Amino acid sequence: MQDPKDFPGKSPGGDTHIGPYVRHLSKSIRSAIDEALDKEFSAAGETRLTSVQAHVMGYLNMQHELGNVVYQKDIEQVFHIQRSTATGILKLLEQRGSIKRESEKSDARLKRITVTEKARQTKKRVDETIEGVEKRLVQGLTEEEIKTYIELTEKLRRNLEK
Repeated sequence: MQDPKDFPGKSPGGDTHIGPYVRHLSKSIRSAIDEALDKEFSAAGETRLTSVQAHVMGYLNMQHELGNVVYQKDIEQVFHIQRSTATGILKLLEQRGSIKRESEKSDARLKRITVTEKARQTKKRVDETIEGVEKRLVQGLTEEEIKTYIELTEKLRRNLEK
């Protein structure tokens, strides 16, 4: 880890800029999660989902857990994507065995999207992998330090909303 005094977060006048620190941490976390997920999936002989596929799967899993029925048009609306894009994503997820598309009895044009057991297991693996990265991230920090970090980042987020 780079020494904060050497980090490019200082202006020529010596003022500290938080942006470079935030970008560096965000990039480091994303990289660690991507690396851990790649390792997890490659060990099983699989490729991990793309970012968009993962977001769609996360949404579908959440809706499944809530007991909600989801159709392709819902995916199009929630993710603000074209019908053809949604069709491509869902087709790939179906080929991977993550979802099933079934015609509704009342209207064959409507395709109900359901997640498979494989998708639920994949979600569990992803959640466990991310949890492992989070544990590494806070290693050596006290509960008080973690609480302070959360309070400060929440305050920064609220400042941006003003």
